[in-house]
Amino acid sequence: MQAKVLQGVKKLGYEGEDAQIITDVLLYAQMRGNNQGIAKIATGGVPKASEVESFQIVKENKSGALLSGGHSMVTSVKATKKAVELAKEHGVGVVASNHTHTSSGAIGYYARKIAQSGLIGFVAVGNGDWAAVAPSGSAEPKLGTNPFAYAFPYDGGEVVFDTATAAIAYYGVVEAMLKGRPLPEGVGLDSKGKATTNAADILDKNNGEIIGAITPFASYRGYSLSLLVQLLGGAFALAGFPGGYGEDGSGTFVLAIDPGLFAGIDEYMKRSREFVDSIKSAQPIDGQTVTLPGERGDALMEEAKRSGEIEVADAIWNELLDFISK
Repeated sequence: MQAKVLQGVKKLGYEGEDAQIITDVLLYAQMRGNNQGIAKIATGGVPKASEVESFQIVKENKSGALLSGGHSMVTSVKATKKAVELAKEHGVGVVASNHTHTSSGAIGYYARKIAQSGLIGFVAVGNGDWAAVAPSGSAEPKLGTNPFAYAFPYDGGEVVFDTATAAIAYYGVVEAMLKGRPLPEGVGLDSKGKATTNAADILDKNNGEIIGAITPFASYRGYSLSLLVQLLGGAFALAGFPGGYGEDGSGTFVLAIDPGLFAGIDEYMKRSREFVDSIKSAQPIDGQTVTLPGERGDALMEEAKRSGEIEVADAIWNELLDFISK
């Protein structure tokens, strides 16, 4: 599968390290059952290389850097590495990027890289001037799906949380359309503002444009978090937002923190491990289990690696093969 995915990415014009990074990010999502996977290749989620602006470092100081251009996944990897480098030297690293395409993929990938480096990570992505999500109390799209992720290390692993602030990611709607499956209740509105479970009421099946709206997760709670993400990945990153500065593209905010900044790394690791153990010791409800964020995806990924097989819907796989063959 990796060879086919890489072939699809290269058909879009990417080569070398950039092509491999995009492939790795897509497969990371696919192996974890995340809808930010290989469906992006044939549906415009990964733009052609010719459409991507040239990468550059716009500004840099001892605790932060501003990047611009490049493919969003590739630039996010560079932002992650830079944030880690700065945090290890100065205790905190803040990196933002702009002038990128809206889809950064499964951003838990970047937060996990930070935690694997022994740091606490937070990543937020504003979707530029692209809008799909209606604020609470409205049916008019005014926000992107605006995902965020956090990750922290503990003595024994990493806890990684990754979510859209929308009730469902855009590619969750695309995936439902490709599979011919209904959406969950409460995640979508049609063009008249009525609740719908039909993906075709939200997206134009011919071009993928938003014709309805996605709702925020948990009503005003998700809406409020979406505003934070949009500010960090928009105004702070000098990127666009729905209704303004569209020429500045989408933006990503990456924060890395040395967890030993105050107490020392050994004390942090001791306390974070005790905290994780306390959570895991919670008495489960009958028929359920207590898991940490990221553990379900970890299990799916490990099984995929063990079996050498990755679950992909026939419609998505066939669409990729058709794209490659054209």
